[in-house]
Amino acid sequence: MQGYRAAVIAAGGQGRVHAAGYLADDRVSLVAVADVNRETAEALAGEFGIESVFTDYRELLQTVRPDIVSICTPPAFHLDAVTAAVEAGVRAIHCEKPIALTYADALQLQAVAAEAGVQVTVNLQRRFEPVHRFAREQLASGAIGDLVSIEGYCPNLLDWGSHILDLILFYRGDAAVEWVIGQIDVSTNRYVYGAFVETSSITQLAWPDGVRATVSTGREPATPILNLENNLGLIVQGTRGRIVVRGSEALVHRFGGDGIRFASPYDTDSTHWDHGIDPAIFSCTAAAVADLVDGLETGDEPELSLRHGLAGAELIFATYESSRSRRRVTLPLDRHDNALLTGLEQGMWSPVGELRSTY
Repeated sequence: MQGYRAAVIAAGGQGRVHAAGYLADDRVSLVAVADVNRETAEALAGEFGIESVFTDYRELLQTVRPDIVSICTPPAFHLDAVTAAVEAGVRAIHCEKPIALTYADALQLQAVAAEAGVQVTVNLQRRFEPVHRFAREQLASGAIGDLVSIEGYCPNLLDWGSHILDLILFYRGDAAVEWVIGQIDVSTNRYVYGAFVETSSITQLAWPDGVRATVSTGREPATPILNLENNLGLIVQGTRGRIVVRGSEALVHRFGGDGIRFASPYDTDSTHWDHGIDPAIFSCTAAAVADLVDGLETGDEPELSLRHGLAGAELIFATYESSRSRRRVTLPLDRHDNALLTGLEQGMWSPVGELRSTY
């Protein structure tokens, strides 16, 4: 029998991804799944051979007492689920991003787990993606000279932006950001996976060494085009070239020299994807699962440690705070609410219409 018993809370797309990750590791036995929709949970259990099905994750935790639990619910439920998992005696928690809807909840989540000595990782699995590892290696090797700036583009800051900001930190070796300045537009009542997000935004990050990063967000129809070269990904600018990174490839442009193209090893034709999910997400989440199990066995910090997720969350909430307070925000962030939601309640914005989607 495998050494670790795992369970998945929420059996949607990401629950499926996490479940596949556990099945790929022979040190883990996937024993239970919970979802408020029993049919959804039963469908996943039947396909993946999961023994126990629940509609209440608290009942799962108290009945099964797993060693590892994945939390794939919407972010509004993450703190409660983490708290319940810690109280049930789990050894490791793998949580989906974004961590929480307020910075206070994100910090409380950290405190709850730290007090109990529970290992927490956040599924910012793109750190394992080959195109990003290649681009980071090229940057570190000096292929484009000294780093000047990084540009990031994505549909929204809270969900997709969690990946983009985390990758920027990854490329920078997780160097601490000094300050954040940002502006958000809230012209539409926009929800992603049920969480209220900005219509569009711009964020600038600054490090003490003078490097800057800028992240632009938005999507059709409110913000049709973010960048003509790369509408979803990163552009890394150096003194002797630049690297353009998107899901399908990384392109290294060297001024006065030959370029390099590194193609994704995964099938990029979405018509072939399992349940419409990019195979890179399956593969990289499996790598994240293997790494978190390694962490349990060795005591080493996992690649996707909660501290990385918190660092990215701080940048998101600092952007919202900068827009609310109309100031440059020096880190660490001293306001722990979600300024987007608070400002909306206070009438700072008057959005019209509604857009609900998964991106």
